[in-house]
Amino acid sequence: MNQLFEFIPKTKIAYGVERYLQIGKDVKTMSEDTKAVLITDKGIVDIGLADLVVSALERENIDVKVFSDVQSDPTAASIDEAANVIRQFGAKCVIGLGGGSAMDVAKMAALIAGGEKGAMYYALMANPFPKKQVKSIMIPTTSGTGAEVTSTVVFSDEHKRKVWGWDEKMAPDLAIIDPTFTVALPRFLTAATTLDALVHAIEACAGKRSNPFIEAFSLQAIQLIGENFERVLQTPNDLEARGKLALAATLAGMAIEQGGTGIAHCIGHALGTIGRVHHGRAVAIALNAVYSWNIETAIDIHAKIAQCLVVNDQGLSKKELALAGAKEFSRLVEISGLKQSLEDDGLSLHDVDRFVETMLSSENEPMRLNNCRLATEKDLRQFAEQILSTNKEVSHQA
Repeated sequence: MNQLFEFIPKTKIAYGVERYLQIGKDVKTMSEDTKAVLITDKGIVDIGLADLVVSALERENIDVKVFSDVQSDPTAASIDEAANVIRQFGAKCVIGLGGGSAMDVAKMAALIAGGEKGAMYYALMANPFPKKQVKSIMIPTTSGTGAEVTSTVVFSDEHKRKVWGWDEKMAPDLAIIDPTFTVALPRFLTAATTLDALVHAIEACAGKRSNPFIEAFSLQAIQLIGENFERVLQTPNDLEARGKLALAATLAGMAIEQGGTGIAHCIGHALGTIGRVHHGRAVAIALNAVYSWNIETAIDIHAKIAQCLVVNDQGLSKKELALAGAKEFSRLVEISGLKQSLEDDGLSLHDVDRFVETMLSSENEPMRLNNCRLATEKDLRQFAEQILSTNKEVSHQA
């Protein structure tokens, strides 16, 4: 092997049921201070999960300020507001509790709190981020985004255009993976976020930046999801299976941190921009549409993926096995209950042009270029027409 690569995990990971109870000690050890800002959303507050963390902090005499004004698609304005809360409170540690939105706001707010500029100043790497002055701890309440271990955040500008920010310093200092916080997740979010993690793992190990470490993390994540997704859908309170999905999401997050994503995320982010489609659902729809098309230039890795998805490989060639993996992915999307039609989202074939234009935009180009097979504008138009069609059946033709 002559490939040159580095694999540098940046986030300490702590796993365990009720591991969150130690968070007060974590704050003191990491920040050498007794103040923290907890960034979450109103839904997490309403179901009592934020109170669990606040109580654990207060038991260690941590003075905590709660910021819960986070939407499902975070905005630059909410990041700026959170950063101001951190500055005014004088906290040296930020805790992100929630799904990708809350964690992304927490990660970026913690970093830009050390400077004076707002989130848009740093969007799309327009300007360097300030020196990191605030520690960050993430507690995911979903098993999907992997934001607890990544250096990237996704947010919307004032025109509702999805943009991103990246810096190695954005990676959280500690991720607490505690399945206690995922048991209450509703079926839709369980399905959408788990499929997001599955797409992360598939795209990372099949992408152009993949290496043996990325492949190992990705395939382990895929296998954990393949073995536990249906189990959790059928028995939501299964703490063991929930824990395995939580680990899968973190493993997949570590894989995309190093290997990036691909065309499904290019398409998915575009859907989020033009139709405000939930991210996990969007990337699941996207990969379902392009899976077999991807296989043509990456048969070997897709055959490995199929094996991890628990596809019976007896008597199959590598290509047949890879294509069987596409069918298994489609089956998982089907049993998830996620709608594949976008009619109820207000999207139709009339939106093809702006869909393609958004996929080709500068903010989505890195994902398109990292894909295992390069999608031309003609390919993107074909994908757009297929996805926006009212026909809910998804083609697997390459």
